[in-house]
Amino acid sequence: MPLLGKKYNVPVLRPMAPFYVAGAIVFYGINSFATMLANSDEYKYDPRNPNPPKAENQGEKQAQR
Repeated sequence: MPLLGKKYNVPVLRPMAPFYVAGAIVFYGINSFATMLANSDEYKYDPRNPNPPKAENQGEKQAQR
């Protein structure tokens, strides 16, 4: 007795492949656009930015300690 019910021989990957590809393209586009906006001059120093720029004189501060 199957656990998930009766198995049907139905193709899944071939009919759904264009939707998988389109989803990957949309995901890549939104990710690259969000990264571009996070690195723009307007939001570069925003505290919510996950990739804040490194301080230029950070090494000098550590050397003085």
